[in-house]
Amino acid sequence: MVRRLALAFLAALATAAPAAAETLVASVSSSRIEISSDFTGTTLVVFGVIERDARTVARPGGYDVVVVVRGPDEEVVARRKQRTFGIWVNRESERFPEAPSFYSVDSTRPLDEITSPEILSAHDLGLRYADFGRGPGQGNEPFRNALIRIRESAGLFAERSGTVTMLTPTFFQVGVPLPGTVPDGRFTVEISLFGDGALLAHNIADLAVEKSGFEDAVHVIAGEQPLLYGFVVVAMAIFAGWLGGVVFRRD
Repeated sequence: MVRRLALAFLAALATAAPAAAETLVASVSSSRIEISSDFTGTTLVVFGVIERDARTVARPGGYDVVVVVRGPDEEVVARRKQRTFGIWVNRESERFPEAPSFYSVDSTRPLDEITSPEILSAHDLGLRYADFGRGPGQGNEPFRNALIRIRESAGLFAERSGTVTMLTPTFFQVGVPLPGTVPDGRFTVEISLFGDGALLAHNIADLAVEKSGFEDAVHVIAGEQPLLYGFVVVAMAIFAGWLGGVVFRRD
């Protein structure tokens, strides 16, 4: 994580306009999302405005905005199964030390049309350029592609272009879908402003996705009092077995 932030900072210094006069003011519709038993997903609205000082004129090419919603990082090991003597067994593997549990990218245009691959790679912008903690150009690419494919099918990874709408030349908005399978934890919402291929401004907002109600109580008990949680689960299983025997007993 430290290495990724350092690379992003250096890239911003090297590629931003020498005297960028634009500033980015952005916010989210909610800083906290509760997950309950009937949670089926929601939409997070991200919006913002681009401000210019009195000496700055509008850019002829306009502005581009990239919004990344990223869940907590976790270590993931991708494995390749191979059939040996009629049995499928794990063979090769690849470790991703900082794979996001959720990763969604929305932009005004396709990322490759907005800026250079070097800037995209330095800021982990886009599924093609995110290295998941391995370092640029390191590791076995098929394992990385497999990880992306699996999480895309689960709705946890997504990349969409043309979804960030410029309502005016300086005001933007996007709705980011969060599926019912979204994990809980501390998320970040990163908004990047581009103009003429250069990174002009960057804004980060925090987002908390938390369990609530009965799910939260079970989660707390399981984590803080595992012995009590185990006794309760066993007792519930015994009671369910006894109740089933009484209901379906044949006299």
